[in-house]
Amino acid sequence: MAIGGLMEEIKTTNMHSSLYDDYEWYIPSNFNIASACCHRWAASPHEARLAAIYFEDQVGQLTSLSYGQLSEKVNKLANGFVRMGIHPQDRIAIALQHSAETAITILAAITVGAIAVPLGISDDSQYYSKRLLDCGARIAIVDKHSFSPFLHAVDHNSQLKNSLKQIIGLNTEDERLIPWKSLLARQPKDFNVIPVRPDTTAILLYSGVGLDSPNTKSKKGSNSNPQIEKEIVATVISHETLIGSLPGFTCSQDWFPQNKDIFFTTYDWSSYYGLMGGLLPTLYFGRTIVGCPSGRTVPRLLSLIEHYPVTNFFASPDELERIRAYSGVLSSCEYGLRCVSTLAEGCSSALEFWLRESSNFSFNKILMPVGFSIVISESNGKWPSEAGSAGKAVPGYVLGVFDHEGNKVKTNSFGTLHVKETDIHNDSCPGVSTLKWHTNFLHPVPLVDDQWFDTGIAIKVDKNGYYWLKDTM
Repeated sequence: MAIGGLMEEIKTTNMHSSLYDDYEWYIPSNFNIASACCHRWAASPHEARLAAIYFEDQVGQLTSLSYGQLSEKVNKLANGFVRMGIHPQDRIAIALQHSAETAITILAAITVGAIAVPLGISDDSQYYSKRLLDCGARIAIVDKHSFSPFLHAVDHNSQLKNSLKQIIGLNTEDERLIPWKSLLARQPKDFNVIPVRPDTTAILLYSGVGLDSPNTKSKKGSNSNPQIEKEIVATVISHETLIGSLPGFTCSQDWFPQNKDIFFTTYDWSSYYGLMGGLLPTLYFGRTIVGCPSGRTVPRLLSLIEHYPVTNFFASPDELERIRAYSGVLSSCEYGLRCVSTLAEGCSSALEFWLRESSNFSFNKILMPVGFSIVISESNGKWPSEAGSAGKAVPGYVLGVFDHEGNKVKTNSFGTLHVKETDIHNDSCPGVSTLKWHTNFLHPVPLVDDQWFDTGIAIKVDKNGYYWLKDTM
């Protein structure tokens, strides 16, 4: 199968077994996320004109970028990085509010073979200080929302003053900052993407960024290192992790992309869910992604969904509960939605019933542990859903449920969800982050029984292969 697989339209309603048994990973010898998600589309005159990003800020001002325009901005920033002395695998810290520039900066860092470190926004200077020291960033990008606490962190730490060589300022001015617009204006629009092996580190994601939750809870039987887990630890996203995210993304979005699909997620693109469950898979398929800052009122959120028009929507259970509490308008024919997905964790039975029964779109729950991609999913039209369950194993992933001593439990017995490092064909699974980053070094994620990774999630599986979270029973 091609990268991502699962793209062929299948006209049956229960194809899980055949899809799961037939799926095989294909990993190229060279694979760069920025090439796959941006530059390859810009290289085609037709695809270059297609919309890549629509982003509305707090006041409704739109940033619209075609794939050609996105690639040009990414290349200019990439040239700027090189002129600042950035080399492959150097870390670039990104402290930006959710914006189109977030995507541009992440892709530019990856284009030059560096490691993007999205940090999002915080009022706490210690938040930045700890993460900057841990990742050893050489360059940082800040905006007016992060400027004060970020600079406070640097000014009050001699080690950061020495290690952080340059700081770029977006829509903010200070003599210590290099203005974003001035930097890009001086750079050429062409850049040769640095080729990388697929297992090369592309992104470091620290827990707590963009509403993501840490999966660092120590589990008996997992051989975990509690000393490292008490410290700041980042999940390592390699270039091939994007390939590993595609089956679950496709399943949960009912065979995305179809026709003129437009994707929208309320998750910040600096977060694990926003990046791996939204931005990067959407751009990989050459489709349009819509974004806006968090905190929008429900009417404004719905107007955005209607205006663009959004066909595929990934939101947190809390966000969907906000919409449900406002009204049942998602079922209105004026919206072009065809699929909505959310995390199985936190999705109440009342919310699930409302989404399934009072709408004219399909609804799928997913299980997406940080560092593991979407490993369990519903997929309306491809296999039946069971009310209350999280779904079935995504093709390409082998799952197991273990007790606290590291032994597999019986069917219908609760334990902890584990993901095998290989698929059913004994090929390595690219969707699992096998490394963690701590104190400027990569550390292997510990294995259970030499082949399983512990997600820390309490779950059981029934005889039909449906997975059930403990807190939903």
